[in-house]
Amino acid sequence: MNNIILSFFDDMGNIIFERKLTAIPLKEEAIIQKSIEFFNDPEPCMIHRSAVMKRIFMEFYEFFDYNIQEGKNELLWYEIPESLKKCYSLK
Repeated sequence: MNNIILSFFDDMGNIIFERKLTAIPLKEEAIIQKSIEFFNDPEPCMIHRSAVMKRIFMEFYEFFDYNIQEGKNELLWYEIPESLKKCYSLK
């Protein structure tokens, strides 16, 4: 999972954001939502928080790995499922 690096480009082809998959910042709301979903815990401890983050990153990994296996090394923003995009905190 650590081998995938995501790069985001602007309209001119300039890199505006580049990070390892597991270094992408996640929205706090997404972590809380998944913590409630998986553990019924709206105030996750570090163990639950870590488990939730690993699950979210695994969902990212599975999506991107599938596309890489299909020969798609570049994706447009609209091709990424909304369920994944809403977890990113890219600002």
